[in-house]
Amino acid sequence: MKSYPFYFLLLFLCLCFRVSAQDLSQIETLLERNHIENTEDGYEEMVNTLLELAANPLNINSVDFDSLKLLFLLSDSQIDQIIAFRKKQGHFIHLNELLLVPGISHKDLEIIQPFITIGLDRAERRAALLAQTKASHELLAKVRSTLPLQEGYRMYSPSDFEEKKEYDRKVANRFHWIPMGSLVKYKLTLGKNLQAGFTLENDAGEAYFTKNQKSGFDFLSAHVKLTTAHFFRQIVLGDYKVQWGQGLVLWGGFPSGKSGLTVANEKAGKGIAAYTSTDENNFLRGVALSMFAKGNLTADLFLSHKKIDANVIQADTIDSDDLRSVSLYTSGYHRNDLECSKKDAIEEFSTGMALHWNSDFCRIGFNALYYNLTPALIIGDREYQKYYDDGNKRYLASVDYKTSYRGIYLFGETALSDNGAFATVNGLRTSTSFISGNIIYRRYAKDYVSRYSAGFGEFSNSSNEEGVYCGVELSPAKELKLNMYYDWFRFFSPRYLSSTACSGWEMLAEATYNHSKFEHRLRYKNEKRPENIKGGDLSTDRMKSEYRYQLNYKHNKQLELRTRLSLSRYNKDLIQESGYMIYQDVIFVTPSTDFKMQYRLAYFKTDSYQSRIYAYENNVLYGYSFPAFMGRGWRTYLNLSWKPTRKINYYLKFGFTIYPELENMSSGLGKVDDNKRYDITLQIRLRI
Repeated sequence: MKSYPFYFLLLFLCLCFRVSAQDLSQIETLLERNHIENTEDGYEEMVNTLLELAANPLNINSVDFDSLKLLFLLSDSQIDQIIAFRKKQGHFIHLNELLLVPGISHKDLEIIQPFITIGLDRAERRAALLAQTKASHELLAKVRSTLPLQEGYRMYSPSDFEEKKEYDRKVANRFHWIPMGSLVKYKLTLGKNLQAGFTLENDAGEAYFTKNQKSGFDFLSAHVKLTTAHFFRQIVLGDYKVQWGQGLVLWGGFPSGKSGLTVANEKAGKGIAAYTSTDENNFLRGVALSMFAKGNLTADLFLSHKKIDANVIQADTIDSDDLRSVSLYTSGYHRNDLECSKKDAIEEFSTGMALHWNSDFCRIGFNALYYNLTPALIIGDREYQKYYDDGNKRYLASVDYKTSYRGIYLFGETALSDNGAFATVNGLRTSTSFISGNIIYRRYAKDYVSRYSAGFGEFSNSSNEEGVYCGVELSPAKELKLNMYYDWFRFFSPRYLSSTACSGWEMLAEATYNHSKFEHRLRYKNEKRPENIKGGDLSTDRMKSEYRYQLNYKHNKQLELRTRLSLSRYNKDLIQESGYMIYQDVIFVTPSTDFKMQYRLAYFKTDSYQSRIYAYENNVLYGYSFPAFMGRGWRTYLNLSWKPTRKINYYLKFGFTIYPELENMSSGLGKVDDNKRYDITLQIRLRI
């Protein structure tokens, strides 16, 4: 924390640079129209990456697979086809030649065109050189509130209780601040060489400038990143994330997994990158270096030390200062005395190194990681907790690879931990203009654990799992696209909610058909997973299925209508439940795109939480909104964005939910003595 004043001083001294602004509205619209919603993990990362690529387009004549993967807008098979076409036919002379690549349509080219180039001419090179001396500044501020007040905000009097200890318990549980969360973010970009920024964030109920928030805000993050063409390719000071291999040892940020993009499961890591998100757990803090070692060999090195939240107890020793860490506390909330007592309770130290060798036909990497939690975590006594990570002086290493032969692409990673346990994931993919497919096999030992892993699988912790995934993408006609996957998995030992070793499966089928101004999307998803019967240790199969139909009608560039019907079914033992949700969206954009409105009216009815339905909601920039709906009720919201000048954007979201059959909602500190809930978010984005 003592080093942060230096970062702030550096950031504000840089305000004297000349500035250039980048338009964001087109990128937001682009992600939305391609069904990449801000419910996706790492949505903010996607937006920031596309902003960087818009300012510094990829050279389509030299770019590799991992770099094109950063677009998030092309499938793995489309990227394969572009690279294969370039190898066979030579360099592209004009971007329109991409239409000759199998699987690339006019729509695909229109989508990626702002982010690619075939090389810069002399005038463009001069402009690019000039851009490296200009700075771009962005300042974002947001406030959010929800009403009516929850139980945690209620005031009490000693006269309301018979015993003083009951009153003291209520006071200790009371939230410290008003029901309003806030966020302030600043980012500086100076060409391709310098990026710096900070993030200040408080959740609703968290106080400012107290003994628990000594820096003013509950969460403070800052970074400075330098990029050069010399030995040190990249230097990051402050907060950062690291992405290596296929995520078995270390992966921070957006973790690609099972989704409607059925053949886009290969990970393409950035290596070291600055951290700009508001997640208070999944980042590293210290220094990170990326270097040109020799020839095709590159190296990454990082050193991190920070305090993290945990539940701690007093150790049963003579020394009263001894503490024992029971478990990590990952909610990020510090609203009352109990939650604040968990803040920065233990220390986390980690360091790692990666070596990568790249050639035209193969890429091989070696990754090593060490981390230690002080005090270490206490492993629970339940059977499914037997192999949990205690975080005590852990060592892990892995080898990852990517290669190809005659249109068949192979990728994978194999890791080994200090206790001798191993984990491996390996994939094969291939594609033509008509069909693309992949197969992924993973096997993660029950005692293989890494605090930072995010491998492909049913669960993201890369432990206690074996499975085979098969994905297919078909394009039988120009207007029709079919996506399907089937994933079989099994667990070697008990997991949470399942007291026995067991197996399950999941499948998805989705069809998209475009004609004229209409788009039809039909999805079916079904999953079988073992779970315990309530009140006992016996397991049974839990079946959950989802049916979805969505109709999009685009009247013109300004007006679009979206109608969706979702059905859910839940079966477990003798319990059978169902639910449905229907909503109507109206989206309007002015011809100049300076004003955008998104309105929704939805009705939902489900038997219980088990048959709940999730629905993505439009939100303010970088906003996360993916609520679950259960019971019977109505949901409506209005989302507005307005850009009066090139330098400023205003955002407003107002939502309202009502449950006619309820008298109160939720429980505990989140209980509300009403059947209605209002939420409002205000945000401003300023480019100086």
